[in-house]
Amino acid sequence: MSLISFDEAKCTRCCLCARACPVNIIVAGDQLPGTIEKIEKGCITCGHCVAVCPSAALTHCQMALDDCTELVKGWRLNPEQIEQLVKGRRSIRRYRPDPVDRGVMEKLLDIVRYSPTGMNSQTVQWLVLLDPADIERLSSIVVDWLRLLLAQGAPGVKGMLKSWEMGNDPILRKAPHLIIAYGGINDIMTRYSSIIALTTLELASLSFGLGACWAGFLYNASNNYAEVNDFLGLPPGIQMHGGLTIGYPEFEYSRIPARNKANVIWR
Repeated sequence: MSLISFDEAKCTRCCLCARACPVNIIVAGDQLPGTIEKIEKGCITCGHCVAVCPSAALTHCQMALDDCTELVKGWRLNPEQIEQLVKGRRSIRRYRPDPVDRGVMEKLLDIVRYSPTGMNSQTVQWLVLLDPADIERLSSIVVDWLRLLLAQGAPGVKGMLKSWEMGNDPILRKAPHLIIAYGGINDIMTRYSSIIALTTLELASLSFGLGACWAGFLYNASNNYAEVNDFLGLPPGIQMHGGLTIGYPEFEYSRIPARNKANVIWR
């Protein structure tokens, strides 16, 4: 079966598929578009060709047309809506104890799997902790690591430990859930794809009434303290590339706080 085939009756010969193909496998032909067979193995299965065809005339053998949902008209948010979404986002450090329905979490991850990945590699993997007791235990393991750092004279640790001893959780904020993105230790592409995916997840969570916060201390501990990865159960050769605490915010914010002006060089 050909990698990409064209329905002659439907094809309008617009050749948008050839223009959209990021690896130039598709070329405009005299009658129908076609593919350069000797470089077809370079296809990254991104689906741009299927997505751009206005007449549904193109079929990719690895991507059924029925699996490619048609976009709803008017799907783009306007600039004002995007401005409110991005500027209104806050890092949530206080959560209600209410659990998030697993179906909501599954929907979130289903949305986020469409985040950009390098060369459409789609190699980001996920670990979701649903039990608050596991999150509390994980925080205590990171605190153990902080105690080691304090003994080594590391700065900025004493306040974190004092907060923990007072019954607070400065690590994972007593969040009901935790979402971790992971992949190969030396996989640079997955590392950055994970950051993109987590950023997308944080923004997407707002539409469900949720809030999130980056788990920076957990990430640092996972790279320097074996007990963290042992608890997470990540296999050898695999590394946490980032994580978010997530849940329903204890309270809402009413204003957008001031931020520095963008530092831009225009050329």
